[in-house]
Amino acid sequence: MPKYKIINGVKIAIDELVKIWVNDGLVAEIVSNPEDLEDLGIGYAYSEGYAANIDDIIEVSVLQNQVRIKTRLNASRAARLLDDCGVGELVKALRGDPADAALMVKLAGEFTKMTIWHVDPHLAMHTSALYVDGDWLVVHDTSRHSGVIKLVGKFLKRGGGKLKIAYTTGRVSSDMVYRLATIGVNGIVSLRGPLYSGVEAACRLGITLVSNVRNAGFTTLCTPSDFEKISNNS
Repeated sequence: MPKYKIINGVKIAIDELVKIWVNDGLVAEIVSNPEDLEDLGIGYAYSEGYAANIDDIIEVSVLQNQVRIKTRLNASRAARLLDDCGVGELVKALRGDPADAALMVKLAGEFTKMTIWHVDPHLAMHTSALYVDGDWLVVHDTSRHSGVIKLVGKFLKRGGGKLKIAYTTGRVSSDMVYRLATIGVNGIVSLRGPLYSGVEAACRLGITLVSNVRNAGFTTLCTPSDFEKISNNS
């Protein structure tokens, strides 16, 4: 369960700055709920190219809000603070067949039962989940971006899977799409309205994107052939 404190009888979700180190170098500072930090570290190292697969990660240690990772690769770059605006860069992408939008919407009913709104409605947090071949991986976090990074880590520890559909209670931005693309996600569903950076990224990568648009309900915003249409209307 997510970590929180009680102040004046109110449950308040904890958001803290987490530092991630790879091979003794500080690579990132990320705002996150201080839970599942091993998954956060693994997901970040993999999705940023510090590890080509889970076997490249030799060791992960967590001490308070410090995550230290040792990898077989010696990639290096300047440390950065991940903010919450959510415009990212594509590091690598695994191509999968686009998921069927009807199936994605159908599974959204299952996802809503796992959201923080149902688990603990007193906590102001986002929920992210990955449907993998019939199983669900679920993360609750103060940041929708950190939640996706943790999902990538949980997926790698699981050992992979064929059908992968991601769900989030937040808006989908390009950094979220790019991180999910590193594990070959087939589709992404948002329970909130769309962001153009996320739609553009999904269309470029051939990932089916569905968003719960106000007054329209679940709407398919991107299939592999949609980017040209979007570009012509921009």
